Amino acid sequence: MRGLKVCLWIAGILCLLAAVGMFLPFSALRSVASLFGDEALPEGPVFVYMVRVMSATYVAIGVFYLILALDPQTYGRMVPFSGLAAVFVGVCCGVFGVLTGMPLLWFLGYAVGCTVLGILILVFSLRAGRRAAA
Repeated sequence: MRGLKVCLWIAGILCLLAAVGMFLPFSALRSVASLFGDEALPEGPVFVYMVRVMSATYVAIGVFYLILALDPQTYGRMVPFSGLAAVFVGVCCGVFGVLTGMPLLWFLGYAVGCTVLGILILVFSLRAGRRAAA
């Protein structure tokens, strides 16, 4: 159970880091993005809106993970679902990153991190479920 809680806390905290994208001036986001590649971010209002909304979505997901981490046994099927969801997002990031030709540094860490963390959450939740049933 401890490994599961640790993984859920890590997932929650990492997702909460997206709050930076909600509040950081876009010029600062452009500077951070330039560290990972040489392509400039689009400046149109739709792109800025999408970055802010995506960041807000990740913050909400982070709160979801933290709620699960407080007492995973209470939330039953939501815990393994959260692991599967993280694997899904990680795989999508990897596939879409390759298909769109993005630089590896922009997506590889996120794709691998989400996938591995999701697998760990899934494995630990299944183990905890078996222990509870025994």
